[in-house]
Amino acid sequence: MIPYAPLATDIFDGHDDGDSTWCSSDDGVSLDSSPSDDETELTVDDTAPEEDGLFIPALPIPADLADDLTNDGTSDASYEDWSSFSQSVYEDELSHGRRYHGFRKGRYPLPNDRQEQQREETNHAMMMELSDGHLFYSDIGQSPTNILDVGTGIGSWAIDVAEQYPEATVVGTDLSAIQPRWLPVNVRMYVDDCEEPDWLHGEEYDLVHFRGMAGILKDLDSVLQTAYRFVARAGGASWHAQGPTKLTTCRRTKNGGWVEFQEIIPQIECDDSSMRPDDPLRIFYDAATQGLRTFGCDPLRPARLEEALEHAGYTNIRCVTKKIPISTWARGKRLKTLGLFMKTVMLDSLDALAAKPLAALGVSPSDRRELTRHVRRSLDDNTVHRYVNCVFCYGQKREQDGAFADLD
Repeated sequence: MIPYAPLATDIFDGHDDGDSTWCSSDDGVSLDSSPSDDETELTVDDTAPEEDGLFIPALPIPADLADDLTNDGTSDASYEDWSSFSQSVYEDELSHGRRYHGFRKGRYPLPNDRQEQQREETNHAMMMELSDGHLFYSDIGQSPTNILDVGTGIGSWAIDVAEQYPEATVVGTDLSAIQPRWLPVNVRMYVDDCEEPDWLHGEEYDLVHFRGMAGILKDLDSVLQTAYRFVARAGGASWHAQGPTKLTTCRRTKNGGWVEFQEIIPQIECDDSSMRPDDPLRIFYDAATQGLRTFGCDPLRPARLEEALEHAGYTNIRCVTKKIPISTWARGKRLKTLGLFMKTVMLDSLDALAAKPLAALGVSPSDRRELTRHVRRSLDDNTVHRYVNCVFCYGQKREQDGAFADLD
């Protein structure tokens, strides 16, 4: 994969806008930036994507699982158990004209088909633009050894991290086997449910990364407690001998691994009077939020991540919120690029949010089609100055104060 370069620079051959501020202009409300940039018009291409777009083949059985098979092709576990597991991974559910994961069927109410994979790729590019090319903000040092991407999807983030840290082992887990067949040599992908009490594919992680996960987990607090067990322990311990076979560790001198969330809060915001109370986009997202709650999700939980990390015992917590304009109404090349990305992501997600979530509220198929039609038309209206908030929230495993361990 080609190393990422901020798209605003590539498209406009200019410099970055810097930190965005909201201000008024002669043209109305805008998102402005402290360094000024050259005025260049951003044209939006609303054409549909090519049919031969992103294709992700099925994930093969991981090598370490294949090694567990006996000479006759069966595992130490019963053949029926293994057969049932492998079939559930690849036998996806078809519903509402979309494809959904088969493993833990029904657990995640959004699809995993080509259209969703395309949305994920666009979302990854948008997040990289928003963060100025940073894959994460946690201070994991220059030489991490183990990194975990929970809910990896098509694996874009995990692959980029693996290429940035070729000496590290990067693990990606997801309910869907939609990752590329060909991966960097230091990447491992597994079908797994992060809400299980044990994570079976590694430990002592320098970083556990979540993107777009906080709002769809049924028990975020439990997942954070599990992550706390699997992130790297505090380092810098010194050792003292007590006889030929026994060691005692003294107090550790620094904190351990990190957990980081990168989450878009699905609330449509507006800081002026340009958005009406009956705005179709806001009505749609409010309804989709209610529909997702019927599946046990809490889509607005990302707004409360700081308290969740504190409750789980993390320290050095920091949460940064950035605004993303919806469509190209904001001033500045970088913000127009972000707005175009956000509009595209929303267009690609409309049918998915209108399927299971709105159906769970009893909305008829004809009403769902009519609502999405109004939303698509609304997204073309640049006189409405809407945006969403994106939060980057991360914390570190706390030092085990005064902990002494005897090793026999």
